Amino acid sequence: MANNVNPIPEAYRGATPYLSVKDATDAIKFYQRAFGAREVFQMSQPDGKIGHAELRIGEAPIMLADEFPEINFRSPESIGGTPVNILIYVNDVDALVDQATAAGAKLMRPVEDQSYGGRVGVLEDPFGHSWSFATHIEDVSPENIQKRAAAARKK
Repeated sequence: MANNVNPIPEAYRGATPYLSVKDATDAIKFYQRAFGAREVFQMSQPDGKIGHAELRIGEAPIMLADEFPEINFRSPESIGGTPVNILIYVNDVDALVDQATAAGAKLMRPVEDQSYGGRVGVLEDPFGHSWSFATHIEDVSPENIQKRAAAARKK
């Protein structure tokens, strides 16, 4: 029998973050309030822990689960922070950052226009994950991005 299944599902064409959190149920509720996430799928275990959940923030897929130290799936809280930042483009970064901080996200960098044509704000969620939200406000060539960055360094 021939296998006609697409090896790369349409909904997962790029990198998909898979977050480990200490309380996935609370994290899902937070992401819904703060980022407007919608839950696509969830698998709970008999002990109440979430073994797998899928959300969408806009069109961006995000997977998450409760942490499972026994398989080395640990949350930022357990390992002392995260070196990863998740960037998602949204229609109105100012409104989303206001909504997220009202829901309990920590503002790490206020929303500002960037030399590469984005308007960006950086947040940390209550579970230790770092998020950048952006709205594209200007098309800028790679050459002009470099010129702007060089000019900014001279200031």
